[in-house]
Amino acid sequence: MGTSDLSITACLSEISLRLTDAAAVAKAALTCAAAGSEREALRIVMELDGLLNEAQTLHGAVCLIGRMQRANERPVPAG
Repeated sequence: MGTSDLSITACLSEISLRLTDAAAVAKAALTCAAAGSEREALRIVMELDGLLNEAQTLHGAVCLIGRMQRANERPVPAG
């Protein structure tokens, strides 16, 4: 297992954690809204911004690592 494999695994693990946390926040907001407290639901759901932004940034990192790996696997044209 190479360094980039570890980086991909670590990033995917972190993405999973962020999205699990985001799902919990969304469920809490939904519970508040269903109970009639939409103002509290909005306050809670604002916490999603950071988690989703972090997950998106990590996703971008994984995609970049993948592109770099593919670029390194291409045969070098004969000169």
